Amino acid sequence: MAAERKQAVVAAFLGNLALTIVKGIAAAMSGSTALLAETLHSIADMGNEALLFLGMRLAQRPPDETHPLGHGRDMYFWAFVVSALLFSVGGCFAIWEAVESFLHPVPHASYGLGYAVLAFAFVFESASLTVGLRSFVLEKGRRTLRDYIRDLRDPTVLVVVLEDTAALISIVIAAGGLVLAEVTGNTAWDATASVLIGLLLIAVAGFLAYDNYSLLIGETASPEATALIRGAVAREQTALALTGLRTLHIGPDALFVALRVRFREDLRTRELEAAVARLKGEVAAALDGMTRPQLVVVEPASERDGG
Repeated sequence: MAAERKQAVVAAFLGNLALTIVKGIAAAMSGSTALLAETLHSIADMGNEALLFLGMRLAQRPPDETHPLGHGRDMYFWAFVVSALLFSVGGCFAIWEAVESFLHPVPHASYGLGYAVLAFAFVFESASLTVGLRSFVLEKGRRTLRDYIRDLRDPTVLVVVLEDTAALISIVIAAGGLVLAEVTGNTAWDATASVLIGLLLIAVAGFLAYDNYSLLIGETASPEATALIRGAVAREQTALALTGLRTLHIGPDALFVALRVRFREDLRTRELEAAVARLKGEVAAALDGMTRPQLVVVEPASERDGG
């Protein structure tokens, strides 16, 4: 799954790099505000993917003395920066350019060039979205979209998919603005399209910022993961009851698990230690890559703790 995420981010970055160059040249030659907004959009998207990739790399660093639980939250931090900064900056710049166009309208030099670039961009963005959707479908599985977003602990694919979807909608809006500007001879339609693109980017930024903020401050495991943990405890023959369970995601693939378990009273010290070590491994195996034994804490409980 990590390879799929990386592929989605790299494909989106390369696509936006090509689009930034083409859109920038076309915006300069045609004088279209909507095309300039699209250029800023692609630049922002490139920054998005670069920071997402940075977050993925930093999150993979092993634990050290300063960060004994690892660096998993790097992914959440950089995803939050992407949503709160680059999307918003791209949206605000698009609106600012639209205001400038309203106040100081400039005749367009070439509509045909604008249409050609937007058609080219639509094809590229569609290809990038296809890669992202493939990863999205694999992650989502049979869950509903609502359940998927509720259980989401790695925002990478969602950011890429929403980014590419917003890009396709923006292209349609930009094309509509160019058509109306050409038909009416009024470049205000082009500026209006730029405003709509900016508002779309800010709306997407708001949604992603809220979701990533929740991950950054810490979320528990999904109901499915919690059920797997309880199942692992139930399969441990020396465990009589699970009297306490706390979970916290400290990264997309790093779940901290604290268990309070009542074991058989007849266990000797070495047997109890072996049971605890075995249970840590069983929980990590049940979660299948979502955590590791070092992130599982098992506290033996006495009979008076209940359960």
